[in-house]
Amino acid sequence: MAGSEARLERLIAAMGRRRLDAYLCVRMTNVRYLSGFTGSDAALLVTASGAFLYTDGRYDAQAKEEVRGAEVAITDRKWDGVARRLRATKAGRIGFESRHISVETFRNLTRRGGERWVPVGDLVEPQRMGEDAGEIDAMESSAATAAAALLSVLSGGVEGKPEREVAADLEREMKLRGAEEVSFRPIVADAGRSALPHAAPTPARIGPEGPLVVDFGARRGGYCSDETVTLLPPRPRRGLRRAFEAVRRAQEAGLASLRPGTPCREVDARVRESLDRSGYLKYFVHSTGHGVGLDIHERPSLSRRSRDHLEEGMVVTVEPGVYLPGVGGVRLEDTARITAGGWERVTFLPKSPSPLV
Repeated sequence: MAGSEARLERLIAAMGRRRLDAYLCVRMTNVRYLSGFTGSDAALLVTASGAFLYTDGRYDAQAKEEVRGAEVAITDRKWDGVARRLRATKAGRIGFESRHISVETFRNLTRRGGERWVPVGDLVEPQRMGEDAGEIDAMESSAATAAAALLSVLSGGVEGKPEREVAADLEREMKLRGAEEVSFRPIVADAGRSALPHAAPTPARIGPEGPLVVDFGARRGGYCSDETVTLLPPRPRRGLRRAFEAVRRAQEAGLASLRPGTPCREVDARVRESLDRSGYLKYFVHSTGHGVGLDIHERPSLSRRSRDHLEEGMVVTVEPGVYLPGVGGVRLEDTARITAGGWERVTFLPKSPSPLV
């Protein structure tokens, strides 16, 4: 993975383009990306003269071992430390992550006045959209761990088990295989509940008719995987088979459009065109995909409103879905890396209509 020093240098260059004397980073995945710190509570202040990480005594040894490219300050009053550093550097224009800082913290930081605080949605996020080889390796390892865990759970049979139990088994298997944690709480949704795109697992038992939607991911080295499979019975109802094939064709159309330079909204458009031809577009209720990295949802967005363009090194999901009220849902999701010539799959499992068990 690229070193913290190089990432901080790119951030400082971006600060210069925005005429910022300092930048306050509080989004923990950004703090980790820039400094290597994996704790849960810190603030990173970046100036042209250096970077300073403020955290408390719980992370004293950890921060000093992990952090690269920044001076570590251990304090139980980190915002006071940030304010003192800003006064010492005489920063005039200070950028801050306006989506990730609380109103109370902002008021505490600005109560003395004298500086101009400039809200910035996220100055680090554009840099994070292009993953390097080490980051790709971490995501592939996460995807392999998650896939092996699901296959293990399915091999023991899931019919008759509560959705909630299967989800718990899947989480446990991912951790037993080396995941630090799951990327998100797995979705295990059977029959009519599979028509809910973000269904929470329930005590309801999984039946033989399907469809069974499983959306899952692991995290290794800090990086996430994201994959969705839909399982059907050996002889699915005709409507389910037809919906599955429509989603499969739509996903293939989306994946085929992945290449550097393509507007992300065009990938979404190809998926929608395919679903429209098959008569299922009105049952597609979310965007086509999103970036994946240290966070499970990152830029770029593969949606109708996206202004992003695909670039080599980006990692995105393509996950069309059809949700039929009272019948069930079908979603197929793969994570893909954008290459110089197109794309390569990061996830592993086949997206076929036959069951994986």
